[in-house]
This record gives sequence, C-alpha cells and structure tokens, in this order.
Amino acid sequence: MPDLVRRGIYALPLAGVLTGAPWLVLLGGPAPKTDPAGYARAVTSAGHAVAGYVYLAGLICLLYGLLALYGYLARARPSSWAAAAMVVSVLGIALTLPVFGILGLADAILGDVYLAGHKDVSAAMVLMSGGTFSDRITTYLGILVFVSLVGAIAYGVAVWRSGSLPKWAGVIVAAGFVLTMTLTPFLAWVGAICLVIGGAWLAMRINQALSASPALQHAT
Repeated sequence: MPDLVRRGIYALPLAGVLTGAPWLVLLGGPAPKTDPAGYARAVTSAGHAVAGYVYLAGLICLLYGLLALYGYLARARPSSWAAAAMVVSVLGIALTLPVFGILGLADAILGDVYLAGHKDVSAAMVLMSGGTFSDRITTYLGILVFVSLVGAIAYGVAVWRSGSLPKWAGVIVAAGFVLTMTLTPFLAWVGAICLVIGGAWLAMRINQALSASPALQHAT
C-alpha cells in the first residue's frame, strides 16, 4: 500500500497534463454550423482521435490519483469526509467517462456519415459539438458537475482537516477536479493547471510524510 500511494498520488498532476493538452487539438477547428464539411474532416482525423483518448486517459489518472489520496487520508487520519469524497468522486468520474467517450465516438461517426454524402446529419453534429447541446445532454452534464462538486468539496475539507497535508493544496486540487468535470475548454484548462499545481504539491508532501513516519508507512 505505501508504494501504491506514493506512486499513485502522482497521477493527480499527470491528470492535469493529460486533460489540458488535448484541448490544443480539440479547439480551433471549423464550426459545424458554418463549415460542416470542415468540421466533419476535423473530427474524423487521427489527431482528434488521439486527443480524445489522451483526455480519457487523463480522467482515468484523475480517478487513480483521488483513490491514492483517499488511501493516505484514510490511514493518516480517518474521517467520514475522506470516505464520502472517495465515493462521490468515483461516481462523478464514472458519469463523466461515458459522456466524453460517447461524444467523441459519436462526433467521428456523424463526421463519417456526413462525408459519405448524408448532409442531413449536420444538424446532429451541431447538437453534439458543444455550446448548443440538447436538453438531454445538458441535464446529464448538470448532474455530473453537481456530483463532482460535492466530491470536490468533501476532498477539500478532508485535506484541510488532515493535519498533515497543506490545506490550500487540497483546495486547489478540489477546484481542479470540479473544473475539469465541466468538460468546457477554458474552465477545463484552469482545472488542469490546478491539478498540476495542487497535485504535485500534495504528492511531494505525502511522499515526505511517508518517508518521515515509519508508523504511517506501516499503517498505509
């Protein structure tokens, strides 16, 4: 367990890198409303597919990082906040993974159909592209952001009350977590930066604490 926590906690800053970088590829392309053909070519490109997979990998790293943080908190100073944070955060990420995966896959499929000559799917591309999400997608996103917000607050409180970790690092990671879950470019970029800074801060302090306390190593 100590090795899992030591290494797993670095998944938090890695998650920031992996969820931030893909937006450089995902943004700046043609809009489906004004240039549906260009948009279809963009979403069916290899670069777009790789960016989507990298973002999914970032979300998985975020899951592992938060589980490692819980592993430390649960042994260093057990609290109901840490347990609640772990359960709710896992639920938030579990709700987010299929959204990003399905949207990425659906965009590519619609792009293939459009390029095959079925121009009537352009309306569906607009609804799936973001900014003009249908009510069904907006409702689902609202629920997952709310769940993620609850998990982020719980983690922030757990770190704040831990007595061994920097309080503001927990706040920064909590902010990064919920902003990343919004799946919107600017907010996700800010969230990625928060995960890198706060995650690296927590990772260094947790590794220092485990190295300095043999009793904690045994407990963890």
